[in-house]
Amino acid sequence: MVLAGLIRKLGHQLAEIRERALKSILCKIEHKLICYADLIQERQLFLHLLEWFNFPSVPMKEEVLNLLSRLVKYPPAVQHLVDVGAVEFLSKLRSNVEPNLQAEIDGILDGLFLLPSEVPALSSASYQTNQTELSKNPEILTGYFPQDKSNFQQMEVPPRPVVNQTVKCLKFSTFPWLPLTTTDRHVLSSNESSLRSSNHTLIWNTCELLKDVIMQDFPAEIFLQRPKIVQSLLSLLKLAFGGDGKHRLALQSVSCLQQLCMYLRNRLNFHRDPGFFSNKHDTVSQNSSLSYCHEARGTHHSQNPSPGSSSPRPSVVGRTGQRPRGDGQDWDAASSSGSSSHAHVNSRISVHSPLDMGHIDLPELETEDTLELQFQQLSLPQFCVSILESAVPLLRTGSRQVIIRVLELLTEDMTLIGEAISTDIWDDSSLFGIDMKEKLLLVLGALGETMCYHKSSISLEQPEVMLVHHRMAFISISLFAVRLLQTLLPVEKASEFLSEPMSTALFLLSLDMPISLEYPNIHEAVVAYLEQLNSENYSIYKRTAEAVYSIECTCNFLSDIGKEGEKNLLELVELADQALRSFSYHQHFPLIKEIISIFFCLLTYLPQIWKSAQASPLLQGESQKVLLHMLSHPLPRVKAETYHHCLEITKECLGVHNVTKPVSSLCNGIHFLLHPKVLYEISVFGIQEPKSEVCQVT
Repeated sequence: MVLAGLIRKLGHQLAEIRERALKSILCKIEHKLICYADLIQERQLFLHLLEWFNFPSVPMKEEVLNLLSRLVKYPPAVQHLVDVGAVEFLSKLRSNVEPNLQAEIDGILDGLFLLPSEVPALSSASYQTNQTELSKNPEILTGYFPQDKSNFQQMEVPPRPVVNQTVKCLKFSTFPWLPLTTTDRHVLSSNESSLRSSNHTLIWNTCELLKDVIMQDFPAEIFLQRPKIVQSLLSLLKLAFGGDGKHRLALQSVSCLQQLCMYLRNRLNFHRDPGFFSNKHDTVSQNSSLSYCHEARGTHHSQNPSPGSSSPRPSVVGRTGQRPRGDGQDWDAASSSGSSSHAHVNSRISVHSPLDMGHIDLPELETEDTLELQFQQLSLPQFCVSILESAVPLLRTGSRQVIIRVLELLTEDMTLIGEAISTDIWDDSSLFGIDMKEKLLLVLGALGETMCYHKSSISLEQPEVMLVHHRMAFISISLFAVRLLQTLLPVEKASEFLSEPMSTALFLLSLDMPISLEYPNIHEAVVAYLEQLNSENYSIYKRTAEAVYSIECTCNFLSDIGKEGEKNLLELVELADQALRSFSYHQHFPLIKEIISIFFCLLTYLPQIWKSAQASPLLQGESQKVLLHMLSHPLPRVKAETYHHCLEITKECLGVHNVTKPVSSLCNGIHFLLHPKVLYEISVFGIQEPKSEVCQVT
């Protein structure tokens, strides 16, 4: 707390307070009250040391640069400095300082350039403060010499380089570091060696051991902090394309990674809210290590417990009970209530406070090179992206079982991605953000190619089994790909980042009628991305969708015409209008006769309906519009059929067999042809039609 307060004062507006805080830190270092290992973990320290040169008054320049020069020898410090933009800042600052300080800055820059090319992020990316934000939101000025804030606002601050923001694309980066005992490290090392063996049986048994014992005995984050087991499991995925049963080892690896993803999600929830998250259903969890110990001992309780039972080995610094489990049920079994057997177990296993660790003997705990191990660990985003890179290629295998299991793994991985990576990754210009972005784009491109591969493999020439395999693979992979896009990529950025294979795959997916009917939300998302990606393909989709809707209206019209009972006339006319728009596709010519029959039946046999419809200009207008559309249709045969049916109705009404009927009743049958617009169309265009089929009928 004292160190945090001093670091905070390094950014104070008063130069006197900043100077005293710096002198205090330097004094504590000199007298070994704090060490550099304490300082290099404080990200805010590096930000304030760089911002030191942004204030109007800059005392102790040499001391600040000297402190940075000493801190830059440590890899975590280098990582922090690179993240906050120290390279650019110091490069610009160099020309603004005295010549004797330029050599000091050169030495710091040399240290920064020694950073390895790929460095995992060491902390969460929740820190988002920079000098610009400080200027917009000035703190209330307090300290040893309070002054009015207006005095500082009136000061003319010379232009200085501004420290860049740190990595901003992460919601979560790394778990709190957990040291291990010698025994624990040996267990992990032994399993790691077994996974690299050439003995298939040994690899299989090791995967079973990992799933059934090791992953339940160790906290899940241990496998990211010591990533060699994860790396071995990822390398085993390549065996999915091999023969001689090697794909079974790949499936075992997939199962292990899927279980690890589930446990990591539980641990993530636990770390976010330890007091709320728990899987237990009783005072002692049925699956916890403590419950297992109790069940294994049975009803016999020795009066002289062995040293192993009375003093369990420590597995994590700060805790001497059972090791934290991978399912998030950490230390939830220690309770003062419950049965006598539970009380007996709890009396033999005491959970100490972390403050008491100085008095606990840890014979198995040996020193580790923690800095080097932290430098090698995988952050949660790196782990998630690594699974995508290794598992997505397996979706092109010919094995249905492999595809199903891999998709189950990718679904768990996608959940973690949503918890670890934000959509800001596409605007992140940090080294870490650029690296993640490039890998994700390659994965999305590979998914697009895989979708196109399965879609193009569907042909009638193949056996039915393969048709089903490729069709199911296409649907499943497409659903995952779209949900991954929704998780990571905003629609408005699609045209900027998505590659051609994914654009083509989304176009094919937009035209897939069964998927659009079964998964309407997915279909809407696909169309939204397609609209941003390719205007030509989107236009094709729109025209296709309109044709499909028109054909659907055609079917509904014919179905409603055939039904008995009262009909909705306006709806029938609207369906007829829509049906004509797709006539060039379906060319169902009986439709022409049915539409003409509507007008004839309405006027001849249902006069009471037409009388009520006289008060509906909308129905009359829509009816005339449909008839005019048919009389002037671009397809010659449609036009000819329309004129032919109109002629047949006219002959039926005015034939000699109707000579005994009143003239008024005869005219009702052809009343729909006597409208001025209809007569104008027939007399002006019908008679002049070059096609003999039309002009002769006219």
